Amino acid sequence: MTTIADVARRAGVTAATVSNVITQRVPVSAKTRDRVLKAIAELDYRPNLVARGLALGKTLTLALVVPTLTNPYFAEVVEEVARVTDQHDYQMLLSMTHNHADEGRRHLARMASRRVDGFIVMGMAADTSDVVALMQQDHPVVVCMWNHDPRLQLLPVVDIDFRLAGELATRHLLEWGHRRIAIIVEEPVQHSRLQGYQMALLEAGIVPDPVYIRPGDSSFASGYQAALDLLALPHRPTAIFACNDWMALGAMEAVERHGLAIPGDMAIVGVDDIAQAAYAHPPLTTVSTPRREVARAATELLLRLIDHSEQEPYMTLVRPHLVVRHSTDVALRRSGE
Repeated sequence: MTTIADVARRAGVTAATVSNVITQRVPVSAKTRDRVLKAIAELDYRPNLVARGLALGKTLTLALVVPTLTNPYFAEVVEEVARVTDQHDYQMLLSMTHNHADEGRRHLARMASRRVDGFIVMGMAADTSDVVALMQQDHPVVVCMWNHDPRLQLLPVVDIDFRLAGELATRHLLEWGHRRIAIIVEEPVQHSRLQGYQMALLEAGIVPDPVYIRPGDSSFASGYQAALDLLALPHRPTAIFACNDWMALGAMEAVERHGLAIPGDMAIVGVDDIAQAAYAHPPLTTVSTPRREVARAATELLLRLIDHSEQEPYMTLVRPHLVVRHSTDVALRRSGE
């Protein structure tokens, strides 16, 4: 097993110099640093992370707090955060709060007691006040997909431009000639998608009708029930924009059980582009949200905050894009593409 002494001999320096290069606590000349790094690579030396953490005053662990893993959206986030933390010789601790604020508070406190170096907290995983309190206790925190809550302006936020997602979905349906467009939305966490929907309608000269705005909770079942309620209206919509793919898939099930054709009788759009969307019957048109890009940006930002190379809170918005499939495109459905 290669030791720090082996690296020092190969580089022609002292063990203390090798340690300074690894921990970066004491400046080392560029020439010496390059020689040490070359020796580390040649010998495939892996520093003792516990010792390195003690030297740096860190645990070299990050906490990722998510509401659930039953939604594949969050599973992809977990995979990307774990990949980036590993690249930086950090360990990720995962916590799931099952959409309960009390569990979120308990999990945040538990992670803080383990002295993790920083937190990434996903939307709906904890109450806003608890996340802000964590920051006020001098814990580095980055929040993801929380732009519905103005209190988080105090914190660094990495998010997706969900207002644009709502606009893209609604404009697509408008371009196909739909005027009675319903929306299934979970408030307040999907409020920006609702705003995008309303903005696109108003730009087209259509006043949003409250009867076409139906609540959901981001689940398949809520999308199914909301679609049934919409189908029971005297003037049912000709298109449904569901604010996530699970609700869109539930709505599709309700429409087809009602004996209607998709997209001929009812066009449906979702948001997220989860794997199941492409294999639905018919395949679901959706607004793709680049969650791996968000997860990577959030992790790298948190690492910069931990190293004090990033100081000011700010918001980063990642742009989504529309993926057109058979659930809205009549021409695609007829051609069997």
